[in-house]
Amino acid sequence: MAEPKPNKKGYNLLRLLIHLALMFIILIVILLFVFRWMKTYTRYGQYIIVPSVTGMIQEDAMSALEAGNLKSEVADFNFDRTMEPGAVIKQQPKAGAHVKEGRTVYLTVNSGKEPLRAVPDVADNSSLRAAESILRTEGFRLTEPVRVDGDLDWVYEIRYGNSVVKEGTELPQGALLTIVVGNGNPVVEIEEVDSTIIIEYDFFDNGL
Repeated sequence: MAEPKPNKKGYNLLRLLIHLALMFIILIVILLFVFRWMKTYTRYGQYIIVPSVTGMIQEDAMSALEAGNLKSEVADFNFDRTMEPGAVIKQQPKAGAHVKEGRTVYLTVNSGKEPLRAVPDVADNSSLRAAESILRTEGFRLTEPVRVDGDLDWVYEIRYGNSVVKEGTELPQGALLTIVVGNGNPVVEIEEVDSTIIIEYDFFDNGL
């Protein structure tokens, strides 16, 4: 009696399943290794709280950040009259932020130099509303307008303190200006009268 031939189809299927299982196990091991390496490389779950350096002198602020394993860089200079020159006005990221070790904190430092702005051409050239908008856009502050006889809300002068300032005059940014505008009352023009007295010589001739 002949022996039964082995089932090659079933044998090949078994080998395929074993190979697939081994490949799956190897893939799982590789993924676990990669995730563990990434976690170590990125210091997952480890962070530093950014300290507050606003108000500190630039050198002191940089030293404080370096002591906390952070880097620092001056990103911009600005002017703040309430702070001393060289003080940090702003920092990014802000104090209290959670960052990775070695993160760069960007600083805005007080230049100590008050920027100047040229007074725009608004006197005798614009209405009150337009002048206010233009002057504020240039960084100037405004008092209550002063009213004088003239066309309603028409700008006649720009004053800085007690002085009238002309177009193009450079003043500190944030300078307090006063707009002089008309109140709607017409300007009364007094016509000059010739005070010369004409004497008729005939009068004296008749009296002699």
